[in-house]
Amino acid sequence: MTELEGSGFVEANASHQGLVGRAALIYDVAPRAGWLLGIDMGSTHIRVAASTLTGHLILEQEHIVPDAPNTANADMASQAGAVVSDLIRRIGPLHGPLRSACLALSRSLIGLRNWQQEPEEEHPTSDLPEIIRQIGIPTEIPVYAENNVNCAAVGELRHGVAGGETDIAYLQVGVGLGAGIISGGGVLRGFLGQGGELRKLPLPLFAPLPGAAKTPGSQEALAARGLIGRYNLSRHGEGGSDAASSAEVFSRARAALPLAQAAIDDEARGIAYLASVLVATASPRLLLLGGGIGRNADLLQLVRDHLDRFGITVPIEHGSLGEAATVAGAAAIAAEQYLADLLDGHSATAISSYRSRWALPAEG
Repeated sequence: MTELEGSGFVEANASHQGLVGRAALIYDVAPRAGWLLGIDMGSTHIRVAASTLTGHLILEQEHIVPDAPNTANADMASQAGAVVSDLIRRIGPLHGPLRSACLALSRSLIGLRNWQQEPEEEHPTSDLPEIIRQIGIPTEIPVYAENNVNCAAVGELRHGVAGGETDIAYLQVGVGLGAGIISGGGVLRGFLGQGGELRKLPLPLFAPLPGAAKTPGSQEALAARGLIGRYNLSRHGEGGSDAASSAEVFSRARAALPLAQAAIDDEARGIAYLASVLVATASPRLLLLGGGIGRNADLLQLVRDHLDRFGITVPIEHGSLGEAATVAGAAAIAAEQYLADLLDGHSATAISSYRSRWALPAEG
């Protein structure tokens, strides 16, 4: 404790006198002990969040990138660098140095590693060293990278509706599709980092699309483009014109257009099938549904109804953090790695207590 106090990580803020002996000092994390950074590099946006070493939100921002390619995270690294540089300049005077950072990326990654210390020659095909260089985080600060859906699962575990759980599965359905699995309190990544990669899993509930020779993969069938395409192929003039977005398909279903309702019910059945796969393979105590489609209020009960028909009794809920789940999880992963390095064998308690409501502190 003396070493931590001398390094500015903790400070004594109270004492407690027992019946005998000297008064015990009560320590807390020092206000300027440092902070953690989560960066969600999506296809069209950059979302950043700063949190304290105890998991309390300092600041969260979203930046829409004009003319973003909507394909790969790497294309926005320089824009992320400008955002991060401004954040370090603003937060440092109040909260001390940045201690650790984590990037959330829409790709599979083999294990967690500090990319600031990875020899580039060991990863000749990876663009991550260049991404991190463009972001410009000082080289002495550890920077980790994790799959975005895994981050969302961690976010809900540390800051959301799954607090207190150790085994959950987070199914994200939106522009893309994937799952993040928490098993025994940790992310289940698998041998190649592809744990939860359901997007190519064949979906036998749906016939091949016209001109296709094979059963569609889950992402092809259930992500936004699949839902829109499936409805437009089947609508037979319903609604007057093709739906341009998944939101429009949901809107038509709410207006009681029967073919739109059928498309949404098919979507719910497909999602329930994937949830059943997660139950069979990961045995979670709680299923969470997220993503632009998954968060739709009209979908959850339909998914529950289909799960009931499949005989699945594991509860399924919407995540509570919405679009912030990914960046909250990235910041939490940065915290886990930093505390593990700082406290070594004593880190388990600190990491398990890194839980808080993901909200800015009340003013006043």
